[in-house]
Amino acid sequence: MRLVTLLARAYRFSMNRCIKHWLIAGLLLGSVGVSWACTVPVFRFALEQWPPDQFEVVLFHEGALTTAQAALLEKIQPKETENTSVPNIRIHQVDLKGQPDARWVSWWEKNKPAEATGPRLVIFYPASTMMMTPVWSGEFKANIVSNALQSPARKKVAAQLEAGESAVWVLVECGDQKKDAAAKELLETRLQVMAQKLKLPEVKAQDIQSGYLSIRPEDLKLSFSVVTLRAGDAAESAFRETLLNSEEDLKELAHEPMAFPVFGRGRALPALVGKGINAHMIDEASAFLSGPCSCQVKRQNPGFDLLTSVDWDQLLENQIRAYDDRAQANISVETQPANSPNPNPEAAGDSPESKTPVTPSRPLLGLIPLIGLPILIAGGLIVFLGRQPGD
Repeated sequence: MRLVTLLARAYRFSMNRCIKHWLIAGLLLGSVGVSWACTVPVFRFALEQWPPDQFEVVLFHEGALTTAQAALLEKIQPKETENTSVPNIRIHQVDLKGQPDARWVSWWEKNKPAEATGPRLVIFYPASTMMMTPVWSGEFKANIVSNALQSPARKKVAAQLEAGESAVWVLVECGDQKKDAAAKELLETRLQVMAQKLKLPEVKAQDIQSGYLSIRPEDLKLSFSVVTLRAGDAAESAFRETLLNSEEDLKELAHEPMAFPVFGRGRALPALVGKGINAHMIDEASAFLSGPCSCQVKRQNPGFDLLTSVDWDQLLENQIRAYDDRAQANISVETQPANSPNPNPEAAGDSPESKTPVTPSRPLLGLIPLIGLPILIAGGLIVFLGRQPGD
């Protein structure tokens, strides 16, 4: 359970440890019970297969809620989806004047803020993390709760992932303009280099048949972007707290900029902090995300889930539909007849070739990779452990 913390601490301000060692350790530990290494890139496998864990949300109050408070509680109830809920939360209502669970009462008595005068919402990390540190807490008011469950930056991250970004790096500024500007420039510059330098693994036909990839392999792309959290931005307070509380010591380092690569369905790798935001570390994280998903079990991979109000199943469907529409349009353009006079128009009218071509269906296109299966088997599995990108 300490792998995530150790992974992030492996490189804070020195080069005497490499984050890749921890990534490799996580992959080796997680490979037990996996029949083969999946060739779908980590960033894509996460989007297709890893639903976000549910955060535990507790509403502490004394006595009956007002009509407005009851309406707000009803409004934020999560909508159940096939794999999770939107938002990815589970709500517990604790009436301190009723007969609440003694464990919640004990926690409240030890941690309640001195100025608390009304209902208060407290958000905890998913139970799978084994972390009892609250992510965030605030008054139970509509505008405050709304920003806690969703925010402009998280919407932007989701939109860019839907557009096909491999990962969106969230830069948490520290407020020092010089440090923040240098970190952003380095991130953007190096990520552009890595998007050109790295090569995606060749996806095996059996992984497509197993349902690990729902788009055509040729639709996969390497692209990275940066979203910035400004220091002091009240609308991003809960998002910022989610990131800074993900490890025990991050708040002690808040005087330094931090960078979190976010991928899949809102999953973040541990932070790069201060001088840890450098070319080598950016390269290692990018190589891990773009490499084959050697371990298919989410909890055996480094990282943690973010709280979002995104319907990831619908987002994936929208993305698949957009890729299909683009492919259909390209096929239509490629099969359009040349603009030249036909010497025999009558014959052309009766010819099957003159009719509008039937566009291949998406399942048919999905069988194309089967042709290369013998070559892929002969070539062996592509294993991430040997990937060594240079600066």
